[in-house]
Amino acid sequence: MFSPEQFLDMTITESNDTKATPVPVGEYTGIIEEVKPRNWVSKADPSKAGVALDIIWSIDDYEVKQALGRDRVTVKQGVMLDLSDSGGLDMGKGKNLGLGRLREACNLNTPGQPFSFSMLVGRLAKIRVEHRIADDNIFAEVKQVAKMA
Repeated sequence: MFSPEQFLDMTITESNDTKATPVPVGEYTGIIEEVKPRNWVSKADPSKAGVALDIIWSIDDYEVKQALGRDRVTVKQGVMLDLSDSGGLDMGKGKNLGLGRLREACNLNTPGQPFSFSMLVGRLAKIRVEHRIADDNIFAEVKQVAKMA
């Protein structure tokens, strides 16, 4: 049985990693595991703020799992949302293109068909992973989505 006291007194000699190895750049089959909305505020201009959608994709690729030494490999996609003055999704022409592309890739973008964000969970799509560098860190992010062939 787990003992918190013994755990805190445990001694180790190995060091911990301080940086994660990112998912390699490439195209993969992805499965949406989670959809989370989040508020954002621009660091450069705090008067600019909005809502984004974080999509957590699972990649089931044996070679990637082996290369990263992980059983579970995930990568995030951020989708900025355009909101109407009333706080809903802006469905105007040229608005929410990232969301439209995501819905289209997941076969959830048919006019008249009901849609909710929870419907994205479990959907498959082809995803394109690219790298973003910030300071000394490399982050793998989903930059493109497309329907499965």
